[in-house]
Amino acid sequence: MNGFVWAVGVLAAVALALAVSSISTVLMSISLAAFLALGMAPAVSSISRRGVPHAWSVLMVAGAFLLLVAAILAFMVPAIIRQFSHAVQSAPDAVAALTSSSWFTGLENTFDLDAATLLMQAVDSVATPESILAISGGVLRAGAGVVGAISSTFIVVVLTLYFVSSLDTIKRSAASLIPAYRREGFSTLLDKITTSVGRVVAGGVTLSTINAAVVFLIQWVIGSSVPALMALIAFFITLVPMIGSMVFLVVGTAGALLISPPAALIFAIAYFAYIQIEAYVVTPRIMGRAVNVPAVLVIIGAMIGAALLGLLGALLAIPVTASILIVIREVVIPRSNAQVTAPNSP
Repeated sequence: MNGFVWAVGVLAAVALALAVSSISTVLMSISLAAFLALGMAPAVSSISRRGVPHAWSVLMVAGAFLLLVAAILAFMVPAIIRQFSHAVQSAPDAVAALTSSSWFTGLENTFDLDAATLLMQAVDSVATPESILAISGGVLRAGAGVVGAISSTFIVVVLTLYFVSSLDTIKRSAASLIPAYRREGFSTLLDKITTSVGRVVAGGVTLSTINAAVVFLIQWVIGSSVPALMALIAFFITLVPMIGSMVFLVVGTAGALLISPPAALIFAIAYFAYIQIEAYVVTPRIMGRAVNVPAVLVIIGAMIGAALLGLLGALLAIPVTASILIVIREVVIPRSNAQVTAPNSP
């Protein structure tokens, strides 16, 4: 009987793990919407402190969020599609210009390479029926991924609006599950967590927006044909604090190398200079009121989150780390300081 009960328990645990895995996309959408809502919560509180009723504050912030989403869809997406198409069409010319440049020819001579033969071999390998079928399947999967991304975006937008409008109700409902004698302390701790996480999220989005604008300007100055696309890539990569900017320094420099080596050098110098300004001027001003998360914990949290959930995990790791730090500072450390004698001492 004990063995049967243990076997049933193991099977139930496996079934639960499979169920959670099957709805992982939904859980990630819910988590992303919750953190976006927390990021908009400081704006709602700021407007409410100016005498505007809370309902109108929520409506104003939600309206601004919808306008921002509509602006991105109306302006950024068509520009990115055009620039991506232009990049694909101009790729042969860019490769030809790259292979005929003096520095590439010198590199070819140094390492005794035959670029023309390598390109012909690559073309022949792609032109086979198996490769064409594989590319067709990849295109179909990419189309399905686009449809899934659109539906997930719609779900995230709807859930974000719901969480923003119902954040106070959700917190009161969570507090009602706690025994009455601990409810006040739990509510205070929950308010601190949501406020700090909201500041972290809002500050991170603000920093990434500034970073994307700087990337767009530098890419436009060096003559890039895809400045909006590079700015969008920079926005998502730099959402990961500290290491995101350094990662995009490599990505952006490699992309600028397709224009010319001087353009890549200009981008690397200009963007590295902005990283220094961001680290010592911009970030302290924007993130000064957010919870102080040690740099080593930021890196460790981002690495663990990226290993578990990819880019979304790296983004969510920082607010989660901030929440854990608040619990440790507000609950664990005061409780430890209150124990001045050993538990079994007379």
